Amino acid sequence: MSDHESGAIDAQAAHQALRLAGAARAAARARPPAPAWFAPTRGVLFAAGFGLLTGPWAQQVPVLTAGIVVLVAFLGVHAAVVSRGGVVTMPSGSPRRRLLNQLVPAVAYGLGWPAAVPFGQGGGAVCAAVLGGAALWAVTARGGSRP
Repeated sequence: MSDHESGAIDAQAAHQALRLAGAARAAARARPPAPAWFAPTRGVLFAAGFGLLTGPWAQQVPVLTAGIVVLVAFLGVHAAVVSRGGVVTMPSGSPRRRLLNQLVPAVAYGLGWPAAVPFGQGGGAVCAAVLGGAALWAVTARGGSRP
């Protein structure tokens, strides 16, 4: 076998490896949408966790423990759905769209806290948690549930 034939075989092998890598990448990005329960579960767990942890009742150990358990469940649900198929990919969309998807629930959460003025810390915590959870639910559902 000459050097020319060896180079041609190496080039073919490299080309085939690149094709396979491209096919594997496309397969990883073409994951099916997240389950239908993902968006509501994210919103409800967010609202419950932050509602429990930011109200005046968080001083009690059982409530604090429940809030931490709920937020760990929130993270677990997210991790399980994001890594389905064994591959974790970046969210789709432009950087601007991804930033907006993160900011909308945070702003909604912040907008709930003025309710603390007339209703106290408990009212502000509940209002903020419900608004933040609803916004997270909406953003996740609108995004096609493709984390």
